[in-house]
Amino acid sequence: MFKRLAAVSALCLIIASSPLTLQGYRIAFASKSLLPEERSNISPFDSRTAMSLIEQVAEKSGSISFNATKTVILWYPSGTSACISKIIHKAPNLTRTEYLPSSASTCGLRTVISDGKSTWHYEPDLQVVFHMTETSSLLDEGDAGTNHEEFNLTQDVSLIKANYDITLIGTENLAGRQAYIIGLEPRHPGNPSRKIWVDSEYPFVLRTEKYAPCGTMSSVSFYNWIEFFPTLSDDLFELDIPSHVAKVELPVSGDLMPLDKLEKKAEFAIPVPGFVPPGYKIEGGMLSPYRAFPAAHIRLTDGLNTISYFVTPRIIDGNNRGENHVADVSDLLGTKFLRWSDQGYDFTLVGEVDKSLLIEIAQSVNPPRMTRGLSQQSLSQYLTKFFYQMFWIDR
Repeated sequence: MFKRLAAVSALCLIIASSPLTLQGYRIAFASKSLLPEERSNISPFDSRTAMSLIEQVAEKSGSISFNATKTVILWYPSGTSACISKIIHKAPNLTRTEYLPSSASTCGLRTVISDGKSTWHYEPDLQVVFHMTETSSLLDEGDAGTNHEEFNLTQDVSLIKANYDITLIGTENLAGRQAYIIGLEPRHPGNPSRKIWVDSEYPFVLRTEKYAPCGTMSSVSFYNWIEFFPTLSDDLFELDIPSHVAKVELPVSGDLMPLDKLEKKAEFAIPVPGFVPPGYKIEGGMLSPYRAFPAAHIRLTDGLNTISYFVTPRIIDGNNRGENHVADVSDLLGTKFLRWSDQGYDFTLVGEVDKSLLIEIAQSVNPPRMTRGLSQQSLSQYLTKFFYQMFWIDR
């Protein structure tokens, strides 16, 4: 018992519709096939058709129920990781994901269940269920049937149009389905590119390949098998928790808010970067749910990619104004992290972009001297929850 509670405590610190309705959805989508009647009319550079497909995915993919198995493979400097999961989604907002255990695991499947407002994560190796009372803005990218976790279309589609050259490459059979292949090349250097495979019958992404700014593949995710609009009982989305399993409530991060509102709610000044990479806009920000660890999180997006900027105050010696020290950029699962300190603040930038963009953002931050007597705290408490959501939940 002591070991389990210790493990839970450590991890907390680290991670600090009826069948008739479904039939109606099926008929509605089946009556509007996405593929042109004559495939010979498809141009390999037909950007209008490709953009139309992307718009339909953004608008309608969340309304598609499905039962599927999915594989995700990540390449990064220190090695490769892979994950296979079983995903069941009942439109509009019920999702159950079961992750196959590793060969070293002697317990059951790691399971994540969400109803769009609450999320439960059952970790059998720890005999713990983590519960978030509502879905945080940090998880918006994984909503709509988990199909947006690798190709985020919840953002303004106009940003994608403005920042990416979108072309229809051709068609291919995948998971027993016919699919369009669409390429998205960034117009501004330093950003990753993508290829996506959109199902020919339903507006749904069957495969995504992501390429680092240098051109090497950084990740691929694809459905091995998929069934659209199966008959699904709501009982599938209930988590039967054994009585001996510990239950841990995770705090809610809240929604993104405009920067002026963010600064009014914060108890410290929030230095905003003077440089925003070409094509990006500031979506807004949120404050740490951990009151003992004050921190602000600001997000920038170009429609597909996100850069996260974290700010937290700390105590400095009254005779030391602090040095603007930019740490080396580290790489975790293909995502770059840049940390530095200045004038009583700790800063972190997180993104899948070229490190030169992160360095330029960091160099444009001109913080005022921290004069308030806030207690010495570490940003890691808040960041680890973000990293947990980014790498553990969605992978």
